[in-house]
Amino acid sequence: MGILSWIIPQEKHFFDMIEEQSKNVLEGVDALVNMLEFYNEIGRKRDVIKQIENGGDKMVHDIFSELNRTFITPIDREDITKLTSSLDDILDNLEAVSERLIIYEIKKPPEYMLEFAQILQKTTRNVNEGIHLLRDFKDAKQIRGFCREVNTLENEGDILLRRATADLFTKKDPIEIIKIKELYDDLEAAIDRCEDVADVIGDILVKYT
Repeated sequence: MGILSWIIPQEKHFFDMIEEQSKNVLEGVDALVNMLEFYNEIGRKRDVIKQIENGGDKMVHDIFSELNRTFITPIDREDITKLTSSLDDILDNLEAVSERLIIYEIKKPPEYMLEFAQILQKTTRNVNEGIHLLRDFKDAKQIRGFCREVNTLENEGDILLRRATADLFTKKDPIEIIKIKELYDDLEAAIDRCEDVADVIGDILVKYT
């Protein structure tokens, strides 16, 4: 077997693994949007998100194990690590939101939460598309377009956070303010991690195109 034949399967394998992880993140985001939009059976819906998050943890373990076994990688190891860790952080934030909704006994989430989740959903879809095309650097222009859209959506998330926080601080119950603010922060953090993924993708394009 020639060295090129040995390298190529590794390239495809890593891209496949990262793309699978990205799709799993999008599945988790879709589940959270469903939970907030149709706020019933929240225990069951929390369990669905937890199951997706557990699956994501296994994917992270598999990617890092593969990194430890592989001498030559298709892109820098550091970039693979950043992509994988940021995608995992998104799921961790989602799982935290679904758990806090139950622990904090939130009877009816503020509408802002669904708005956050919908921005996150759009952001994650763009991340997913960018990662799908990443293995083919000939589509660099299209990939950069997805990354720019992620940045635009992240800015929308920042604006929404300021608006939601200002409205929240008009409430009188300090405990409720603390609970909801933590939920907002978790959702905003998930959007920020999407931007981190887009930034890594942008760095990869600079290196390889």
